[in-house]
Amino acid sequence: GLYLPTSDVDMVVLKSGCADIPSGLRRVASQVSRRNLGRNLLVLSKARIPIVKFQDIASNLNFDISFDVYGGPQAAKFINEMIGNLPQMRPLVMILKIFLQQRELNEVYSGGVGSYALILMVNVLLMTHASRLER
Repeated sequence: GLYLPTSDVDMVVLKSGCADIPSGLRRVASQVSRRNLGRNLLVLSKARIPIVKFQDIASNLNFDISFDVYGGPQAAKFINEMIGNLPQMRPLVMILKIFLQQRELNEVYSGGVGSYALILMVNVLLMTHASRLER
């Protein structure tokens, strides 16, 4: 529940069997382009988590595809638990995500702050000041 209408869709291909992830991502990008499924293709093969970014032509949704990143589902569960424990977190994160997006500071690959890091920072802030929130 922390996505914006302009958020991207993160897809992880698990058990890809791909020995060379950057090469596999380039093949995915090639197929997306060849089949005219996406535009604005970008392969970030040297990122900490290599991904293919593109905008789907049919829906205008932005997609990030990665291979064999097993922490994603656990991270989503952890985020939901944090939001359940700190109801103040959701509106604060949403406002900050919009703030960062409007200033093009929401993409990690270009030096911005990604959603997961932002959520962790807000969590620490709220936990640090929990006694003040209860008043």
